[in-house]
Amino acid sequence: MKGAIITQPGLEAVPGKELQELVGLKCSISKSVVLFETEKFEDFCTLCYKSQSAIKILYMFFSGKLKSVEDVIPSLKGTDLAEWVDGTTFAVRSKIVDNPDVSTLESERVLGEVIHEKYNAKVNLEDPDVTFFLYVIGDTFYFGVDFAGFDLSKRNYKVFALADSIKATVAYSLVRLAGYKKDMSCIDPFAHSGAVAIEAAFYATGKPINYYNKDRFAFLRFPQLKDFDFDNFFKRNDNFEHSLKGLTASDSQQRHVRCAEKNAKIAGLNKQINFTRMDVEWLDTKFEKGSVDVLISNPPKVSRLLTEKGIEKVFQELFYISDFILKQEGRVVLLVKNYSQILKHAQRHNFVLKLSFKIMQGKEEFTILVLEKGSK
Repeated sequence: MKGAIITQPGLEAVPGKELQELVGLKCSISKSVVLFETEKFEDFCTLCYKSQSAIKILYMFFSGKLKSVEDVIPSLKGTDLAEWVDGTTFAVRSKIVDNPDVSTLESERVLGEVIHEKYNAKVNLEDPDVTFFLYVIGDTFYFGVDFAGFDLSKRNYKVFALADSIKATVAYSLVRLAGYKKDMSCIDPFAHSGAVAIEAAFYATGKPINYYNKDRFAFLRFPQLKDFDFDNFFKRNDNFEHSLKGLTASDSQQRHVRCAEKNAKIAGLNKQINFTRMDVEWLDTKFEKGSVDVLISNPPKVSRLLTEKGIEKVFQELFYISDFILKQEGRVVLLVKNYSQILKHAQRHNFVLKLSFKIMQGKEEFTILVLEKGSK
């Protein structure tokens, strides 16, 4: 059985590592897609339940190159989908990235008609038992069954959101690129709505990211899994840590701290995170010299309320404090935009750029910087 994890473009290494950790499988990587093979349906279920980096988990039938949706039809007609549509309802969904020649609505209509005509299968666009999914990125397509049946990158804890909040999958990637582990001390000094700290808490405790979504999964209705013991599956995967030390979410604005704490409570992880209202320049009053392993954050960007000069001051203070509170070879991981001025302050305080990743969040390009404290 072939599978595909659809993820954030530019961050494919993170789900690749997660795949190995969660189900012990190796992978091959393409742009925004991690491909794998397994002999067990349970591996798909586990990834849906626990992956923090996935947008979709596909049970994949085929992939290829395309110029139009018509290029998908021969493979679709040549694939036996009978076991997936026998006695079930279906729908076709699609996501098109960087290909203006393929229409979402048209691809869903055309492929849906092929499946309906071949199997006389019953269409249900509102609540299908099985959702077939076409993912197109550039001139490459992937087609399979959406195993979860919903967008795995959406979090039900993100109720109290702010304009500068980041995607949960990006926040999780920052955590993993920092090398954060449960026995480490970690701080996010610009917590905003708390995504970084909450994703770190899910990862460090081992609490499944979809712990509160058990009843939503499409795979519960798949005919191939009608004899699968889901009660035992969830019980085995719900064995996680309930205590955690050393994880702090801080922000200079009290409303941000309250927002983060409320979201963490919805996630059931507010007791695992220390929340504090504090300006960056005062962090040395809370943390001892050389006591913190990693600093991970989505720092402020230039806006009508924060000028270039203001940003200069923010990063000057950030790296001065980071140099003081971080352990030797401690890491700073940041999601930034224009970063030449940031590197200037980092180098002044003896931080070395180890890695950088270009990613898209919506229609905006950002860069993830991984900086390490050097020896003096």
